[in-house]
Amino acid sequence: MRELVIELKKDLSYIKKYTYFWGFILLMAGVMVLYNQYYFHVDKQIVELTQIKGQLTAKKLLLQKEISKLSSPERINKIAKQKLNMDTVDYSRVHFIDTK
Repeated sequence: MRELVIELKKDLSYIKKYTYFWGFILLMAGVMVLYNQYYFHVDKQIVELTQIKGQLTAKKLLLQKEISKLSSPERINKIAKQKLNMDTVDYSRVHFIDTK
């Protein structure tokens, strides 16, 4: 019985000796798990923002195309003739005034 107690004390001292080591290992594993979760969260946000940026870039290009179409001289000339009953300019009848 006494030998059993002595052997248990030796085992206990051996366990105490490596308790800090295993505690440190478990702590580092926990920190790495938390970091990994944070990294994947940030990575997901980057992917979502990249997709939104692509969508907004495409929308910007469509709007620029629509602006150029709406502000084209041919369209403005057509609206001026049809809706405002304007005629094209006859430069032979235009008199320019020089302000010198």
